[in-house]
Amino acid sequence: MIHKDVLLPFSWWMNRSKAEKKQLPNAIRFLIQELLTVLACFLIGRAVLFDRISPFGIALYAALLSKRKGGMPAFLAVTAGMISLQFEPRTGGAFLAMLMVTGIWSLFGNKSPGWSIFKTAASVFLSLLASNTLVNFLSGYLAYEMLMGILESFIGFVMVFIFTRTVNVIWEQKKRQVLSGEEIICLCIFFSLLIIGFWDINILSFSVRNIFTILLILIAAHAGGAGLGAAIGITAGFMLSLASAPDPALMGNLAVCGLLAGTFKELGKPGTSVAFFLANIIMNYYINRSTYIILPFGEIAGAVLVFALIPQSAVSYLKQFSYTGVLRSEEQQHYGKRVQELTVGRLQEFAQVFKHLSKVFGRLSNRSTLARQEALSNLFDMVEIQICKSCPLSRSCWDRDFTQTYTGIMEMLSIYEEKGGIERKDIPGSFAKRCLNAQNLPDNLNLIFHTYRNNLKWQLRTNDFRQLVADQLEGVGQVVTELAAELDMDIRFRTGMEDTIRLELDKNGVLVKEVLVLEKPGGKTEVSIHKPACGGNRECLKVIEPIISKVMGKPMSRQFRECIRAGKPVCTLHLSESRQFEIVTGVERQPKKDSTICGDCYSFATVKDGKFMLALSDGMGSGARAAEESSAVISLLENFLEAGFDQSIAIKTINSILMLRSREEMYATADLCILDLVEGSAEFIKIGGVSSFIRRRDKVDIIRQPALPMGILEDVQLETITMPIQDEDMIIMVTDGVLDAFSAAGDGEQALAAFIQTLETVNPQELSELIMEEALFHLDGEAKDDMTVMTGRVWEPY
Repeated sequence: MIHKDVLLPFSWWMNRSKAEKKQLPNAIRFLIQELLTVLACFLIGRAVLFDRISPFGIALYAALLSKRKGGMPAFLAVTAGMISLQFEPRTGGAFLAMLMVTGIWSLFGNKSPGWSIFKTAASVFLSLLASNTLVNFLSGYLAYEMLMGILESFIGFVMVFIFTRTVNVIWEQKKRQVLSGEEIICLCIFFSLLIIGFWDINILSFSVRNIFTILLILIAAHAGGAGLGAAIGITAGFMLSLASAPDPALMGNLAVCGLLAGTFKELGKPGTSVAFFLANIIMNYYINRSTYIILPFGEIAGAVLVFALIPQSAVSYLKQFSYTGVLRSEEQQHYGKRVQELTVGRLQEFAQVFKHLSKVFGRLSNRSTLARQEALSNLFDMVEIQICKSCPLSRSCWDRDFTQTYTGIMEMLSIYEEKGGIERKDIPGSFAKRCLNAQNLPDNLNLIFHTYRNNLKWQLRTNDFRQLVADQLEGVGQVVTELAAELDMDIRFRTGMEDTIRLELDKNGVLVKEVLVLEKPGGKTEVSIHKPACGGNRECLKVIEPIISKVMGKPMSRQFRECIRAGKPVCTLHLSESRQFEIVTGVERQPKKDSTICGDCYSFATVKDGKFMLALSDGMGSGARAAEESSAVISLLENFLEAGFDQSIAIKTINSILMLRSREEMYATADLCILDLVEGSAEFIKIGGVSSFIRRRDKVDIIRQPALPMGILEDVQLETITMPIQDEDMIIMVTDGVLDAFSAAGDGEQALAAFIQTLETVNPQELSELIMEEALFHLDGEAKDDMTVMTGRVWEPY
C-alpha cells in the first residue's frame, strides 16, 4: 500500500490550474538563465590580460544594464570574480568604477529611453579612467601606471560594444537563425574570456583551459568551415596569449589547425578531428623541428572526446548561424542564367507565333477591295444568267455592246444605293430602248441588287472580324514580347542586401526561409520574402515593412495590403517601392427624368506598376440601352488594362466590337484617366468624352480633347494628355449631361470650373454630390440626360 505522503507532489501538480502549470516552465527557464548570467559574470570578472588589465567584468555588467538585465546578481558576481583572483588596490578601484557605472545608469540611462550604446561605453570609460587615476595617485603617481589605466579604460570602452552584441544574441528572448560575421567574432571573444576566467586546472597534467579552447575551435570549424575555424583559432590564440606570456606560435598553430579542420568538415566529426590532429603535428614540426609540443596531444584528445559526445542535432543547429551567402556560386549563377535564357527564348517563340497569326488574319482582312470586285463580278453574272439568258439579244448586249451594258447597270446600282430601289423611270434611255425585258427589269434588278448588298455587307463584316482577331493576336504577341523583355532585362540579385535583410529580420524575431532582392533597370527594387505564416497577426505590416524600408533606405510596402495567406502555413510577401500618392474616390449618378436606369457607367481600379484607373463611359441615348453599351466599354477596359494590354490596342479592340455588335448605329464615349501614383502623373485619354477638371490648391485646370465616340469610325485616333499631380489634387470627371446643365449659365466648362473653385471640401464623395446638386439646380431639379460625376482625391501619405 502506497503511503499518502508519497502522492503529495503528484496531487499538488494535478490541483494546479493550466495557467500555473504553464508558468512553471517559464520560471524554471528564468532561473536557469539567471544562474548562467551569474556564472558568466563571475568568470568574465576573473579574466585578466597582461597580468593587470581587467575591464571585462565591468563592461559586461554595463552591457547587461543597458539591456535592463543582470542587475544586482550580475554586480555581485563580477565583484566576486575580481576578488577571487586577489584583493589589492586595483580591485578596489574596479569596484569603485562599477559603483560609478551603476550611479550613471540610475541617474541618466534608466530614465532615458534613447540611451545609446555609445553613452554606456562612455560611462564605462570615464568610470575606469577616474577610478584608475584615483588609485594611481593614492598609491604614488607613476606615469606607467597612468598609461596602463588609460589603456584599460579604452579596452573597457571597446568591450561594451562587443558584449552588447553578445547580449543581443544570448540573452534576448528571440530564437535567432542567422548571425553576422561580427556577431560570431564577438561571441568568440566572449567565450575566449570565459575560458580565460577558468582557474588554471590541470587533469593528468593537461590544461582544462586549453581543452575548452580546442573544443571551441573544433565546433566552429565543423559548423562554419575553414574560414570560421581559422578566425576562431586566431582569435582564441590571441586572447590566450594576452592572458599569459606572449606566444605567437600558439596563435599561428591554432589558426592553421582551425583552417584545416574546417576544410575537412564534410567528412563529419571524425574528419574534422583527424584534420586538427594532423595540422598540429605539421605545425609542431614546421615551427621548432624538435620534441617540444605546442599543443599536447592529450589535450587535443580530451577536446575530441567531448566534441564526439555533443549530439549531432546540436551541431546542426549551430551550422545555421554560420550562414554567409555573400555570393552565389558560379554554378548557381550559370544555372539561373541558363534557365532565364530558355524561358525568354520560349516566350519570344510564342510571341512570334501570335504575331504571325496576326499577319495572316491581317492579310485576309485587307482584301476589302478584292471582295468588292468579286461581289461586283458575281452581280453581273447573276444579271446575265437570271435576266438575260433567255433573251435573243443576250450575245449582242454582253459581247458587242458590253461597255454600254456595264455602264447602264452601274448607273442603276448607284440609284439603288441612293434610293433603296429602282423604278421604270430610273432605267437609262439608251438602255431601255435596247432591252427587250425593260418592263420587268426593275423588279428583277431590285432582287439581285438586294442580294448583292447583303452578301457584300456580311463579307465586309467578316473582314472586320478578322481584323479584330488580328489586332487581338497582335496585342497578345506584344504582351508576351514585353514579358520576355522583362525577364531578359538586366536584373541584379543583391545578395549583400539579402543577407542584411535576413539578419535584421532575425534580430527582430522574424524567421524567414528565403529572401530575394531584385534590382531592375531604372533602379526599381523588389523584395520577396518566404516565411512561415503569422496567422493573420499582420506581422508583415507591423514588423517587416519598417525593417525592409530601413534597410533599403526608401519606403517599401506590400503590393497587396490585405492578408491573402490567412490560415495557411507559408506566406510569400512581395514588397516594392511605396507609392508616392494614395487615392480615394467618390461617385454620384442621376438617371434621366422618368427613367430608373442611368446610361452612364464608371469604374476605378488598381492596375499594374502602381497605377490607378479612373474610367467613365456614356452610352448612346439613355436608359437600359445606353447602360448596356457603356457597361460593355467599361468592363472591356478593365479586363484589357488589368491583363497588361496596351491602351491603344484596348481602345481599338473595343471600338471594333461596338461596330460589330449590331446592325444599328451604336456608340459610347470612353473617358479614361490613368494615375501613376509612384511617379506622380496623370494620363488622360478621351474618346468622345467631355472635359475633365483638376482642382489644385490655387486654380482649376481644364483637360479637353475633342474626339468622336467609339463605334462610329473604323480607325480611332488615340491622343493622350499627361499632367503632373500634386498633394491634395482633386480630379473631376463628368459626362455630357452635367456639362450641359452648367451651360445654362453660359460656357459650361468655365461655369463648372468656377463652381469647383468655390468648393472647399476635400471629401471626393461630398464634392461629387455638391456638383450634382448644382447641376440639378440649373435644370430645376429635372435631369434632361443621364448625369455622372466621379471624383478622385490624391494625397501624399505621411
